[in-house]
Amino acid sequence: MSPEERKQLWQQRINAYKASGESNIKTWCSQNQIGHQSMYQWMKRLNSESNIAAPPDTQWMALSPTSSHSDSNTSLRIHIGNVSIEIQENFNRALFQEVLEILQNHVK
Repeated sequence: MSPEERKQLWQQRINAYKASGESNIKTWCSQNQIGHQSMYQWMKRLNSESNIAAPPDTQWMALSPTSSHSDSNTSLRIHIGNVSIEIQENFNRALFQEVLEILQNHVK
């Protein structure tokens, strides 16, 4: 079984559990002959993957610097959903570049 097939199988199992109305994962797993520890691990894994993925209509926009500001307290705030990024005037450019690269690699 390929990794993608395994992922789909576990997503189907998780969906079946949620649709069952059973509130106890161990009971549902026992009834369906599935290891509850594996179920917990896959639920955590697939939940974290879905939290990383961006909505399909997300697009990146290139920004280029403009003239400098004379106000020493200038900052930029970016709000996307429940995530905020605030960039102060004297920010660490290398760190910011790393964060952008990580976001670009994880946001599809």
